[in-house]
Amino acid sequence: MARSMRSYFARKLVYLFITILLIMTFNFFLFRVMPGDPVALMFRHWPGQETIDFWRAKLGLDQPLPIQYINYIIGTFTGEWGMSSGYLPRESIFNILPPYIMKTVFLSGVGTFLAVFLGIIYGREAAWRKGKAFDRIATTAGVVLYSVPTFLFALFYIMIFAILFPGWPFQGATSDSYPWSQMDTIGQALDVIQHAFLPIISLILETMAGFALIVRSSLIDVLTEDYILTAEAKGLEGRDILKKHAMPNALLPVVAVIALNVGWIMGGTVMIEYIFTYKGIGYLTWEAILTYDYPLLQAVFFLEIVAVLIANFIADILNFYLDPRVKI
Repeated sequence: MARSMRSYFARKLVYLFITILLIMTFNFFLFRVMPGDPVALMFRHWPGQETIDFWRAKLGLDQPLPIQYINYIIGTFTGEWGMSSGYLPRESIFNILPPYIMKTVFLSGVGTFLAVFLGIIYGREAAWRKGKAFDRIATTAGVVLYSVPTFLFALFYIMIFAILFPGWPFQGATSDSYPWSQMDTIGQALDVIQHAFLPIISLILETMAGFALIVRSSLIDVLTEDYILTAEAKGLEGRDILKKHAMPNALLPVVAVIALNVGWIMGGTVMIEYIFTYKGIGYLTWEAILTYDYPLLQAVFFLEIVAVLIANFIADILNFYLDPRVKI
């Protein structure tokens, strides 16, 4: 079994590495065929041929395509991701990304955790009451919530809070630099939570509804299995069967969905972050698009794709431990 497990992990790692290389290749050529010259787009007016040549050399665009590709592969693994060519200070992309990543991880991580937790409870209760009024109402509400674009929730909350709480912050991840610097640690933490509150609850409803519908469907299938009937025949109480026998198996599909949701976590919050001026990866992606910052977009797309691949790899490993059928 141990040898089989090592072989399984090794195959998954090889597939992961090959996929990352293919994605890197696609990512490299994609931004070479997009319209416009990244160097010319750095400036509002024609800066002169000498300046253009300088920045082409600075970004490595003056070299033959094969050399650019080799440098891109090596630079990706060594942290040399090039220079931003957009509105941001023209510094290393590797230095620009961390604060944006941390904000998105906090915002979407907390939102996803709460959405999964609430979605599991929501879906479990709907499946347990299948066909009853609660199930019909909950399922209809889940479909409606899942169908509504996330940014509409954001706009709705802004309208409500603007009326009920006029002083509530609607922009940024923190207060202005001067008030922020004068706060103690607890005050800064509360300020971060207050700024993230509306973006997080804007993310929760749609994601929660999606998880609830998946859990409901999976649990309904599990409750018809023979081992559930056997547990009932042994005289176990309904809630014990649900908790100890049905839910562990019903949650297996949720692991895969959480992994797929990572891509949405990294890149799907663009509208939410832009509406609230919450400067995470989504906001940075939008700004990079507006400024034609191709080097920065290339780095962001690579991060998002790799995050999805790694999350799916972790999901495969978890399924190996959670589902005995995978081991067989």
